[in-house]
Amino acid sequence: MSFMRRCLALGLASVTGLGVLAFSPAANAAADPLHDGLSEATAAASCWEIKQNDPSSKDGTYWLQTPTMDAPGQFFCDQTTEGGGWVMIGRGREGWETWSQGKGDQEKLKTRPRTAGDFDVVQASHETVNGLLGGTAVSDLDDGIMVQRAWNHKGSAYQTVRMRFPKMRDFIWPFKSAHPVDVKFNREWWVNGGIVWSGFGTNAGWGYVNLTASAQNKYTMGWGYGPLATSWYDTSSSTSYFHRNGSIINPYAEAYIRPQLRSNDSGFKAIGDGGVAAEQQKASASEFASPMSWGVTGNLNGSIQEGNIQVQAFEQIGSTMYVGGNFTGVKKGKNGQEIASSGLAGFDATTGEWNGQTFSFNNQVKDLAELPGGKLLVAGDFTKVNGETHVGTVLIDPATGQIDPSWTLQARTGTNGGRVSVKSIKIINDRIYLGGIFTHFQGNGASWTYARNGARLDINGKPDRTWNPEFNGSVIDIDVDENEDYYYAAGYFTRAHNQVVENAGRVSTAAGAALDSSWTFQHSFLIGKYQQTVTARNGRVYFGGSQHSLFGYNSDSMTRTSGSITMQNGGDVQASTRSATGVVYASCHCSDFAFQDAYHYLSLGTSWTRADEIQWVGGWDEATGRQIGWTPYRLGSLRSTGAWALEMGDDGALWAGGDFNYSYTSLTSGQWSGGFVRMPARNATAPAVPANLRASGGNSQQVTLKWSSVPGAASYEILRDDRTVATTTDTSASVPLGGNNRFFVRAVASDGLRGASTHAYVVNSNGKPAQPDDSSLLVDEDDTWAYHWSTDPVADNWAQTSYDDSSWSRGASPIGYGGPGLNTTLTPGAAKTRPVTTYARVNFTVADPSAIGGVNVAVTADDGAVVYVNGTEVVRQRMADGTVDASTFASASVSTPAARADRQLVFVPASSLVAGTNTLAVETHLNYRSSSSMTIDGMVKVVAKGDEPAPAPAPDPEPEPQPEPQPNPPLTPDPDKPLEVLDVSALNFGPFLYSGMYWNYWNSKEAPDAKWNSTADLSKWKHGASPLGWGDRDAGTPFDLPAKDRAITNYFVRDVNFGTLSADFEVVLNVRVDDGAVIYVNGTEIQRVNMPEGTIDANTRASSNVGLAKAKDNLVRITVPRKVLKDGVNRIAVEEHANYSGAASVTFDMKATLLR
Repeated sequence: MSFMRRCLALGLASVTGLGVLAFSPAANAAADPLHDGLSEATAAASCWEIKQNDPSSKDGTYWLQTPTMDAPGQFFCDQTTEGGGWVMIGRGREGWETWSQGKGDQEKLKTRPRTAGDFDVVQASHETVNGLLGGTAVSDLDDGIMVQRAWNHKGSAYQTVRMRFPKMRDFIWPFKSAHPVDVKFNREWWVNGGIVWSGFGTNAGWGYVNLTASAQNKYTMGWGYGPLATSWYDTSSSTSYFHRNGSIINPYAEAYIRPQLRSNDSGFKAIGDGGVAAEQQKASASEFASPMSWGVTGNLNGSIQEGNIQVQAFEQIGSTMYVGGNFTGVKKGKNGQEIASSGLAGFDATTGEWNGQTFSFNNQVKDLAELPGGKLLVAGDFTKVNGETHVGTVLIDPATGQIDPSWTLQARTGTNGGRVSVKSIKIINDRIYLGGIFTHFQGNGASWTYARNGARLDINGKPDRTWNPEFNGSVIDIDVDENEDYYYAAGYFTRAHNQVVENAGRVSTAAGAALDSSWTFQHSFLIGKYQQTVTARNGRVYFGGSQHSLFGYNSDSMTRTSGSITMQNGGDVQASTRSATGVVYASCHCSDFAFQDAYHYLSLGTSWTRADEIQWVGGWDEATGRQIGWTPYRLGSLRSTGAWALEMGDDGALWAGGDFNYSYTSLTSGQWSGGFVRMPARNATAPAVPANLRASGGNSQQVTLKWSSVPGAASYEILRDDRTVATTTDTSASVPLGGNNRFFVRAVASDGLRGASTHAYVVNSNGKPAQPDDSSLLVDEDDTWAYHWSTDPVADNWAQTSYDDSSWSRGASPIGYGGPGLNTTLTPGAAKTRPVTTYARVNFTVADPSAIGGVNVAVTADDGAVVYVNGTEVVRQRMADGTVDASTFASASVSTPAARADRQLVFVPASSLVAGTNTLAVETHLNYRSSSSMTIDGMVKVVAKGDEPAPAPAPDPEPEPQPEPQPNPPLTPDPDKPLEVLDVSALNFGPFLYSGMYWNYWNSKEAPDAKWNSTADLSKWKHGASPLGWGDRDAGTPFDLPAKDRAITNYFVRDVNFGTLSADFEVVLNVRVDDGAVIYVNGTEIQRVNMPEGTIDANTRASSNVGLAKAKDNLVRITVPRKVLKDGVNRIAVEEHANYSGAASVTFDMKATLLR
């Protein structure tokens, strides 16, 4: 046996053989054709089932679906190694991770090329792997997890390693974890491998598995060999199947599982005739961050020690989320220019855009809270705010951004070298509770009041002399339960009222602040004792802090009910909050695992029951304290210090603050983050049930099903009997017959949330409905329409039933271009040649209108539409009131999916119908000629008598006429406020600047900001109506300056919001030039007129004199290059230069037009 050991160490043990190229198994039909894995409709429950049913099945790509998967998916099955039946869940060389969401393009797991181009790591998500397990616990896999890893640098032979994890129920990627493991190499015996993070195997060379991240492998993880494994061949090139990281060889490797599932297992349950219920959305926020461009920057107090992080507090007031911490300013983007705002800043609570307010705190902000009336109470280490003395607290009026002078509270301390730090605020029932480092407060009507490290104020900020917990050390965080019975404190204290209370305690809110000494907090370790966060609500209290612990308590008895410890690269818990959906979020400087039911740091023991990845923030069920397996995706922390502030926004989003510098908005898209991120709430509303399910054709092999579209649906799933058999983005699908031929359809939102399904729709063995279809659908969504897509005019009676449309084109709806799911696709030419309006008609028959209540009509308006029945308008959408014609633009632009999701349903009474042929007519209008899409489709359905909607209530009587008002004076901008952006985003064509418009201007001899024509702040500029200047008696804004004070150069700026621009968007400027001018758009010079070449500055003179009359009569026409324009706000800027210092006139005016 010792000889065999030596052989293993030298790499001479048996191997599994050569790499096998991906194989399409379609030619080898399995024994069970209903679940052979060869198509989506015939997905098998496992690779093992395929192998059992067809022992000759080959390695390749198969369709699989287990009872815990919502829909079938394609996966690679290894049908050769160790008896076959293995499904691949990951592959690659070095760079494996613990990420819950997986890594890389997971579509690549469908094949196994085993080439040098496949070394980039791809890992399936935990959700995908657990779906493949079909409810089987990882610990119940007798075969364990199999890894095939390259046995030589050429990848021509592979070693098989099998690992069993006896404590792992739900799958996680086990790298760096404390999971115990048994291991087996090739066809050897199983051995106890110990703990994953210690490394394991039968020797320290080729019979070893290194799943750790350490200096030994340069913190690069893989299915590494042992430190004594050496190779004299290539271990460094990009084509070698061995890659040496430090002293460890990481080979190209593949991971597999082999759940033994069959398609007739009890987990597959027949769907009842009523269909399946809608899914419940996860209670947690998204793992991905919202797109944001603004953040905070700088270090206010210069310290990078714990407790001095950039972002430490949040509070939402109205639509603004205020952010507090240790920063000096805000900026837009990683390379943006810092705008000074120290300690506090406000951002839009949805978009993250900075609100423009600036503040000046001389030290960091630690907490924020909203007072009744919407005022912002700020606490921290500061002593000065906006130049005023405010020690520890200050009240800000968010409406103005100014200090509220009614708040006069001041703090002092006889400890900590006299440095006050108010660290935590809790407001409840018109009382304010504080925690921190302080001993006395005064102000707001009270003299100095003793309150050591914990205090209570009335809602006006007056200290309460009857309540003082007298903590002997700093209080880091506090909370008060919703009944205001107890004040919970976490910190560095060891005594209260001279009674022992180590770092976590609760005191009564009754006068005297008596300590509850009936319980003692149990620490996770013997040294380094302190707690940093506490959250109390709904009968549960959670304390977090050192060492790496989050412990839950029942607030009635204060018995401990749950515990989690973060390790290996763990860290102390630093902040916590709770959501309205019952999730407790807690943060730490930790980036490996949280272990559930663990209570001891370093020596986890064997009591823990679950390990979950944690990346700075984790999620726990509030009621039980159980880990829910939630953590942000790849959130980047500059110094690996994690989150120090957590807050739920009013919309359910989770805000996390610290020193975050990078976040991901999806699996593949990332962004710079400035200290904080916002994790949006998940969509809680599942899509509606698809209506009008019916068969449009069928035979003995398949049936074609159709249904009405569902607003907000990204796709649809067709279920048969007990599982999903097809997925489509259309509203129809042809699916094979099988089983009992009971079909259901459900809609799926873009985030994967599934709505309730239809009731069972049953067809016979010939694909025909078992019961007659509903005959109430008069116009279906794929019926054939007549349409006129041309700039040629149509007759006035085009919407009437009597109109002859025989010369029009015909096609199945949806008809159009640029959108998904079209049955008739049009090919648009150049934008300027496209018709603005498309006309379409379809007839439907009503035998006897008196026998029905009427019809419901729904039409897709992309971009806008006017809808007629028998020539009478019944509804319009995204169209202005009044007369419309072929040149009328829609009032807004929408995508095709958005238009379909926004279809309006209008009831047309039977009195508007005729016996026999009726006509639904639609004119669809673009918002601009180069609109990206245009779609026509519609539906007409009978409304039975008695089911008519209730008539709209009669309008209120017209009020008595009021006296005629005096004509409104002209609207003049407030001279003391900056000129607002001119919004022309809804304008499709025509003038948007004309004589008399207001402009920002700078007529000082001092030069303006160097970026005046691009991004400079214009708040200190003047503004006035054009024409502007001197020498023109018709000037809207004359420059009445002595000749000696007139500048050679005068500057004019207007910011204009164009909205979303098309490729053909066009802007034309007509500029009065007197005497010379340089014209810019967004900082780019687009033309200079009567000016010398070379650099231009404030003293540059025009090349020649131009008389006023000539300047008025000869406007310079400039077409703005499309490439300098951008979506949203654009800056149009002009500098006008005199030819000499005593010029008789220097005037400016502009007219401008646009065409979309």
